Amino acid sequence: METRILVVNPNSSKSMTVSLQETIEKTFSEKSYKISYFTGPDASPPQIDGQETSIKSMEACLPLLVDDHKSVYYYKKFDGILIACFSDHPLVAKIKNRSAKEKGNVSVVGLLDSSIHYCDLIGRKFSIVTSNKEWVPILNNSVESKFLTGNTINKNLWKGTVSTDLQVLDLHSPENFQQIADIIYEENIRKLDSEIVILGCAGFSGLQNKLAKTFEKDGTLFLDTIEIGLEILITMIKFINSQK
Repeated sequence: METRILVVNPNSSKSMTVSLQETIEKTFSEKSYKISYFTGPDASPPQIDGQETSIKSMEACLPLLVDDHKSVYYYKKFDGILIACFSDHPLVAKIKNRSAKEKGNVSVVGLLDSSIHYCDLIGRKFSIVTSNKEWVPILNNSVESKFLTGNTINKNLWKGTVSTDLQVLDLHSPENFQQIADIIYEENIRKLDSEIVILGCAGFSGLQNKLAKTFEKDGTLFLDTIEIGLEILITMIKFINSQK
């Protein structure tokens, strides 16, 4: 039986969804998984740049995902759902809670939680690079209050969040790549001494290889959060299916 996955872009920018799809199709080759893509409706913000727009996007997207049983995006039609926003996005908890209440078997992950858990397992010093400055305190608070393990805290592996001072939709512009690379070098690598840099926005999707080549001599590992989130989601789906 075919395994179905839904990748949710909770903002209303179709170009972002196209970018996500292109990245996944380049890196993910398993044919036994059918991946569908959802873009937030017009009522959802064109980009998510903080708590207010996160809540607005959740309010716009949630009814289409959990209330409309006839919708092609109804959550129970999927084995797993990836919320493709690098934040503690409220859609993750909302869909998980609905699934638990209705005794569903749908696995749900976000980009932030899956990336931090992955870094915890690797056990190397890591930090985040994100888009605009508003995200820095939001991400730091989310990571430090919800996602760090005792081992990571005791070894001081978590180093914090750095901003590129760019908006989400500007991250993929080729003219901004050098600015992004310079900030990563000065802040994430030199100042924070990070061995792993999490590309903390879906707008970075597809830049992992280019950045890895740029910093090849430094040996820095760059995490594409879409790739990591999808792999962790698939592992969860496989485990649940093995119990059936």
